[in-house]
Amino acid sequence: ENTEEDGLKLTNIWQGRFPRENTEEDGLKLTNIWQGRFPRENTEEDGFKLTSPVGSFPANSFGVHDMIGNAWEWVEDWWTVDHSGSDGSPPSHGEEKVKKGGSFMCTQQYCYRYRCEARTKTSPDTTGLNVGFRCAKSV
Repeated sequence: ENTEEDGLKLTNIWQGRFPRENTEEDGLKLTNIWQGRFPRENTEEDGFKLTSPVGSFPANSFGVHDMIGNAWEWVEDWWTVDHSGSDGSPPSHGEEKVKKGGSFMCTQQYCYRYRCEARTKTSPDTTGLNVGFRCAKSV
């Protein structure tokens, strides 16, 4: 969940800048979120009623797809309000896990959490069509 690994700050994920809160840039859809009146009508302007296949939207400068929208992504960390800790490490145990990034059910009228840094908590036994997991690879 942290944006720093081995002392290296990882803030350059979005081609040298932070993403805008909108989900369209130069007319190009960037993520799968709810369009229309939630929960009654999804106009599917992004081409999807529910989840979309990985790679349906452009990758960031690291070649990573789907960091926002589509499905909330579980990460390894346990939930805490103060997630920076005294030594910068996350808690080693807890009752709820962190999930990040928002889902296809996020919309300005309801959730509005389709941001890479958006985080919330969920119990480890939670399942749902809009929940997945985030893979990570050290480079």
